[in-house]
Amino acid sequence: MGGRLGALTTIGIVVVAIASGLGVVAWRPAWPVTAPRSVLGLLGVVTLVALLGIVGLSPLESKLRIDPSTEPLLPSGDSARDDYLDAVRDFGDDELFSIAIECGEVFSAVCLQTIERVSSRIARLDGVRSVSSLTDVSSFRWVEAEQWVEIGPFIEQVPEDPVALASLRVRALADPSFRRVLVSEDAATTAVNVRFRKMDDAEFLASGLDEKITDILRETIPPTMRHHIAGRPHVKVHVYRGIVQDLLVLVPLAVVVMASVLAFFFRSKRGVALPLVPAIVANLWTFGLIGWLGEPLSLLTGLLAPMLLAVASVYGVYVVTTYEEDAVGADSPAAAALASSIHVRSPALVAGITTIIGFAALMITDVPAVFELGGFAMFGVAAAMLISLLGIPAALSLLPLPRATAESRDERVGMRVLEGVLNRLADLVIGRRRAVLIGWAIVTAAAAIAIPRIVVDTDYLSYFTSDDPIRLDFEAVNRLLAGVIPIYVVIDGGEPGSLREPILLQIIEAMQLRIDSLPEVGRTISVVDSLRQLNRAFQGDDPSALRIPDSRQAVSELLFMLPKSEISPLITIDHARANLVVRTGAVGSASVLAVVDAITREAEALAPADVGVRVTGNTILLSRSADGIAGSQTLSILVATLTIALLVTVSLGSLWLGAIAMIPNLVPVLVFFGALGAGVASLSLPTSLIGCMALGIAIDDTVHLLARYRDERIAGADPDDAIRTAMSRVGRPVAITSVMLCLGFLVVTASRFATLQAFGLLSAFTMAVCLAADLILLPALLARVRP
Repeated sequence: MGGRLGALTTIGIVVVAIASGLGVVAWRPAWPVTAPRSVLGLLGVVTLVALLGIVGLSPLESKLRIDPSTEPLLPSGDSARDDYLDAVRDFGDDELFSIAIECGEVFSAVCLQTIERVSSRIARLDGVRSVSSLTDVSSFRWVEAEQWVEIGPFIEQVPEDPVALASLRVRALADPSFRRVLVSEDAATTAVNVRFRKMDDAEFLASGLDEKITDILRETIPPTMRHHIAGRPHVKVHVYRGIVQDLLVLVPLAVVVMASVLAFFFRSKRGVALPLVPAIVANLWTFGLIGWLGEPLSLLTGLLAPMLLAVASVYGVYVVTTYEEDAVGADSPAAAALASSIHVRSPALVAGITTIIGFAALMITDVPAVFELGGFAMFGVAAAMLISLLGIPAALSLLPLPRATAESRDERVGMRVLEGVLNRLADLVIGRRRAVLIGWAIVTAAAAIAIPRIVVDTDYLSYFTSDDPIRLDFEAVNRLLAGVIPIYVVIDGGEPGSLREPILLQIIEAMQLRIDSLPEVGRTISVVDSLRQLNRAFQGDDPSALRIPDSRQAVSELLFMLPKSEISPLITIDHARANLVVRTGAVGSASVLAVVDAITREAEALAPADVGVRVTGNTILLSRSADGIAGSQTLSILVATLTIALLVTVSLGSLWLGAIAMIPNLVPVLVFFGALGAGVASLSLPTSLIGCMALGIAIDDTVHLLARYRDERIAGADPDDAIRTAMSRVGRPVAITSVMLCLGFLVVTASRFATLQAFGLLSAFTMAVCLAADLILLPALLARVRP
């Protein structure tokens, strides 16, 4: 929490510094024009400092770190976190790494020899704590010829004899602790379960253990067999690779897309460079700050780069289009740059601040990744405003005035077509204002009706598409063996030695039976399994002795005989607490929490009043973050709405205009949530960002349109003419920036991750609705109310 507060404090200081710069823009707009080289030089120095936060020079390397774990996605204030940490301290972590090998027939010499080679090679890797497979696991059996109990490896040496192999098959399938954990019920698939020594994610990634194990499997397993890898350590490696891939692919792609849109409409180098360069520089400043703070990138903060490129370029477009209008008849480039700076500063500042408010609302959350995204996005937007309002006028004052000939206007086909469309649209909306308003009312009502049907669902695995190898392997392991998502059911006897009492062990046994019968549960594992097997062995392999001993003394003797390395994840050394491990293949927070509720009911129904039961696990904590998403959405949207409404009302100097401004911005947010309720997607961590973000971004265009409308009305134009002028002049940058935002967010659909693809698609859809609301709903409201 301290690091989070430190990062927030640093961001706050930097934002205050940027706000001071924006204050200079507001009160001294001539400075960038009168001292352009000084301004550009200062921006260049800050950019260089930012670059040093991204790239280290000695040695030459990236300073940005990536955190692929679930940790940033877990709610920091969750009371269940302490239970999980206690369980990890007592029984070890729940980082299961499972390999399923399809042999056709496990109990053949070829398959068992393959398992032996795989297990031994993996066990020798530095960083591997233990390997559990048929060739490594301990077993207990009564040896009739020797009249004693053998406690040792299940397979000491792989036999060639068919009779011996058949005997192993019978023993393995008869042992409940082996079934679906080490061998499938049809003996066609076997498992190799790997545990790693305690290391953080950076160490695990640097160790290359996932790649080394993958290489061993590829080199050792013959082509006639198939293998599947599942488990959170394996997923984390692929999350890391996905984040790196996204940064390498999405950022250049976003730059190309933004440049193409700008080139289509402006048809000039300055029209492309002036909006795009500030957006790129704002990105450098933001990631430089992240690097200087030492904050790692997570799945969500990895979205910053393409998102900021789209959002930050908006300010440059408004400055450039305003400059082109003011450059007509201007005496010099400096005069035109100064005029455009004065005209654009007020609506640009208001628009930027509202966007910052939208991102600030995301920080009303206990999820660190969402909190950090909101904070760094605030900084990025503030930086983009500062660079655009300082740097672009400074650059324009050094460039020659643009050509104002008929030929130059004819070259810009896209702009001419856009202006014609906007003029016709203004006439249509003004003439049919009533029908337009009724149509939007119907859409809004339909969205509101669908909102209660929203499904809140988030899951680490759901970040991958259904046809991703990660998901396919996960589903294969779940189908062939037990599920690879572990849930801990911790039974606290209250005092040391309490779990030596047969009655308490019998209760745990009953819990296992009840929990095993639940549909989503693949397998349960507890110390009771080993105790029952060992008791049977000591009773001459009598099937009726496959039970818990009747006396405390007998239980104690068996407990102390069990291999410590194998039962330490299942019972504490003082025999005060036991861990009933539940393996499930449930995917999605809704399914996981449903399983957890069912497990909790079954366990608590059997536990005596003096015995504590806690159901915990990393997967549960992540699933509980879905509740936090749902809980914070209403508050975040409400805070953002009220704050933005107050700011817009004050800036426009009219309560009527402030109220009108909020309608075309709240409607797209309602439509977005209505789309979720209609089943387009679930409300996950990434999609939960869209509501506040859209509200903050979309208000930009509305403010610019209303500011021009107000100016035209003050100049004496009637409402209809004021609407037409605002649509014709300001509608152009509104349309251009909206297209850029839509395409910029669509770039995110090229992400490796399914939930980020959904975020990109839904964000683009919401931005398109915002554009329609600004160019259709807003003019209709103005024509109807005529403020």
